[in-house]
Amino acid sequence: MSKRELKKEQLLELGMDVMKARGFNGTSVKDIVDAAGVPKGSFYTYFDSKETFAVEALERAAQEGLQLMRNKLNHTGEAPLVRLRQFFESKVDEATEAGFTIGCFLGNICQEMADSSDVIRLKVRQPLRNHTQLIQDVLEEAQQQGDIAPNCDTREMAEFIFNAWEGALMRMKAAKCREPLDAFLAMLPRVVAAAG
Repeated sequence: MSKRELKKEQLLELGMDVMKARGFNGTSVKDIVDAAGVPKGSFYTYFDSKETFAVEALERAAQEGLQLMRNKLNHTGEAPLVRLRQFFESKVDEATEAGFTIGCFLGNICQEMADSSDVIRLKVRQPLRNHTQLIQDVLEEAQQQGDIAPNCDTREMAEFIFNAWEGALMRMKAAKCREPLDAFLAMLPRVVAAAG
C-alpha cells in the first residue's frame, strides 16, 4: 500500500470511529483530521466532502459488518437458530462493552441522514438488505431442518427480526442500558417459534 493509500485508510478508520460515536452531524472535518493526526487540507486530497467521506465509511462498515455476520452465522458447528441467537448475543456484548453508546453505524447514519441525503440513503439500502438476507438464509436452513414451520415466510421473518434489532439498538441508545437488547433476545426464540 502506498503512503497515499495508507493516509486515506488512516483517515477512514479513525474518522469512522469518531462518526460512529458522534453521528454525521456531530462530526466535523476537523474532528476527523484531528483523530487521524493529519492537516485539514489532507482530508480534501482524499474526499470531496464530509458526505463523500461518510459514503466511503459506510461502504467499509458494510463490508466489515457483513463479513463478521457471515462468519458467525455460517459457522456450521451449531444449529441454525443457535447460531442466530449467538450472533445477537455477541452484538449485545459489544454494545454493553461500548457503554450503550454505539449502535449499528449503518442504522445510525440512515436515521440521521436519510431524509437529507439521497446519496447516503441509497448507499445504506443495499447493505441493510444484505444483512437481512443473511438472517433469512439462516432461517431457511432452520426451516429445512424442521426447526421452523414450512409455511413460515422466512423473508418476512428476517425483515421483522432485523427491524426489531435496529429498533432495540435505538432504544438502547436512548435508555443507555441493555434492557431493550435483553427484551429482543428474550422475544427472538418466541417469535421464531410462533411463526408459521
